[in-house]
Amino acid sequence: MPDDRPWPATRELARRISSTRTEDVDAPARAKAREAIVDTLGVALAGAKEECARIARRLADREGGTSCSRVWGAGGRTSPSWAAFVNGTAGHALDFDDTDFIMLGHPSVVLSPALIALAEERGYGGDEILAAYAVGFETIRALGRALNPRHYRRGFHATATLGTVGAAAACARLLGLDEGRARHALSLAASEAAGLGCNFGTMTKPFHAGQASRAGAVAALMAEMGFTSGPDALETGYTAALAAEGIGPGAERFADWEGAVRSWGPPWDILEGVNVKLHPCCAMTHTAIDAMIELCEREGVRAGEVEAMGAKSSPMALKILRYPFARTGLEGKFSMPFCLASAVADGRVSIPQFEEGRVRRPEVEALQRRVSFELDPGLARDDPESHRAEVWVRLKDGREVRRLETRPKGHIERPISANELREKFMECAAAVLARAQAEAAWDGWWELEKARDLGELTRLLQPA
Repeated sequence: MPDDRPWPATRELARRISSTRTEDVDAPARAKAREAIVDTLGVALAGAKEECARIARRLADREGGTSCSRVWGAGGRTSPSWAAFVNGTAGHALDFDDTDFIMLGHPSVVLSPALIALAEERGYGGDEILAAYAVGFETIRALGRALNPRHYRRGFHATATLGTVGAAAACARLLGLDEGRARHALSLAASEAAGLGCNFGTMTKPFHAGQASRAGAVAALMAEMGFTSGPDALETGYTAALAAEGIGPGAERFADWEGAVRSWGPPWDILEGVNVKLHPCCAMTHTAIDAMIELCEREGVRAGEVEAMGAKSSPMALKILRYPFARTGLEGKFSMPFCLASAVADGRVSIPQFEEGRVRRPEVEALQRRVSFELDPGLARDDPESHRAEVWVRLKDGREVRRLETRPKGHIERPISANELREKFMECAAAVLARAQAEAAWDGWWELEKARDLGELTRLLQPA
């Protein structure tokens, strides 16, 4: 009789996770992981001032238990899992953290808080964190290859649903779990994975990141202590819930687990890098923002001269950017009209543009009403790799100017330099740290692989 059991993805991932040694992750891969982690720390420092992060800290203060791991951008410590929750929520509060278009989500904001919190408690060094990050990223990429874009189109937020399992994989590697315990961690994380795209533009989106980081850490910690779970959750119930059409036997046909997992590194996927954000808003706005800023600079466009303007983009962008008129900073992050209006009014789209006191400026509101956001007919297929955007402005003197851009700056095909990454970090860190301390934090974390006492580095992430 033919064997109709699904390919054993949970077992095979666990085997790869548990057999990866720190020295198996080469120096170039560790360097890319370090860049991603440092960028995440910067945006988390800036995000620590946001209301959602403050609420998360209050909850951790009440519920958090032991004081082992530091809360970034504020004072105090909490347990590792609660530190992962608070720091992950802060890291995604501004939507300024990196993205990956195979995951269709934000990998580093889920992986970094969990790994750093556990490493701080257990005394692991920087090289072990970097290797575990590479393992977590590799797992997230495998999940994305298996389930996307079907999974994302169904309305799930992959940062949460894929990120939870990825964080569990990373933490399992950091804790040195054997294959059996790593398998339990993955299956337990699969039961914890949840997050809905309908909550974009609200505090719940950054909650997804914090909760995924916390849940991944909890799954690995419980598995370490002997907690058990099903042996095949990823290829059965997880696939059925997140990607299949209907529930029951046969769900595995909706995911190519064998193809996705067999591509496991080395060479490590993190070598491709992540997409670094230069604007604190949904990645689907970035190409259009860059194009509009460059168009206005080239043509000398001023806000008062604009009669109408617009953008053409992909079907996925039109679906995700759900707010035709933004009334809050969180809505503005998922509003193409608001982002383009800010680009024209201010010549930049950065953290201040989304502050509540600036969102309802009359000039920006007037420009929002002049923006049309349409489908680019050349991008009729819902392709997550389609980043192209065309923007146009019609001026009151009758002129019409246009610009087409294919990739935003910071994309893996248009990477920024280490100096540009440092500038972003320093701008973000200035929200909570004095200049000298921010410089020390950058210098210390940039040498993460040399660190043996993580407490000295996390201390630099709290205001003196």
